[in-house]
Amino acid sequence: MIPKIINLSNILFIAATASAFLPADFHLDPPWAYLVILLWFEILFIINVARTWKKAIHVIDLYSIIFGFFLLWDLGSKVFKVLHFTLFPPPQNVFYIFTQDYPQMILGFFHSMFLILVSVGIGMGLGVILGLFVGWYHRPREALSPVINVIASVPALVYAPYIVAVSPTFKMASIIVIFMGVFFPTMMNMASNVKNVDQKLIDSAKSLNLSDFAMLIKVLLPDCAIPIIGSLRIRIATAFMILVMAETIGATSGLGYYVKRWAAWADYPKVFAGIILIAVVVTGINSLIGIFEKSVLKWVEIPK
Repeated sequence: MIPKIINLSNILFIAATASAFLPADFHLDPPWAYLVILLWFEILFIINVARTWKKAIHVIDLYSIIFGFFLLWDLGSKVFKVLHFTLFPPPQNVFYIFTQDYPQMILGFFHSMFLILVSVGIGMGLGVILGLFVGWYHRPREALSPVINVIASVPALVYAPYIVAVSPTFKMASIIVIFMGVFFPTMMNMASNVKNVDQKLIDSAKSLNLSDFAMLIKVLLPDCAIPIIGSLRIRIATAFMILVMAETIGATSGLGYYVKRWAAWADYPKVFAGIILIAVVVTGINSLIGIFEKSVLKWVEIPK
């Protein structure tokens, strides 16, 4: 019972909480938002320890790192002053921003999510369909593969400044850039997966006199869908990276624009808050994708 209460993680939590009330010789925002974050992590720690007591040492190590990071960040800004308070504001100043700028953050979140969902949906959908076609039919594969390889070898971020400049709207530019970053890798992977389908499976399907359309939809697509769904996290992460970069070029809203705007004004508490928000959003999306993978591919162990 004692190790559940007295452990390194709880000690660091108490120390990090106490450090939030330390004075400083520069402006400090109210610490309440920061304290809520610390308390939230402590609640998660207690729940995880209670659920996995036999492996509690790993949970203690994880949350000790989290609380230790917050403590060192706070002390480094306030006490030791190895972190300049302008460039590395204390955590209470950073988390206080969320209580002030949440309308802008919510608007930016929905703006970015709309672009991500549309562009990734179109890019992966067309990539899967054309990848099936190119992978199955020999003539299109031989004709298109060299062209696709050349285009796909250039990162989509390279096209971003030009596409943003010539597109009629930023939304259209973002969708095009993210589409290019998602479509070509998906198409190439799908074509490669089709080529690597077990020949015995294809021969068995042919023995049933299936049409080409039925072969593509009923045989090849289900077999090749496993690695495509498994690569969904990579595609979303790539799309988000491209979007954030594009939003720093020509956007007037979005998560990337929020960071760029306040970096230009040297308002680093808001810059840190924007970076934290992006990290939380990407982590949340990855968690949802993990749940989707487990529910759709229950018989397959998705690589992590």
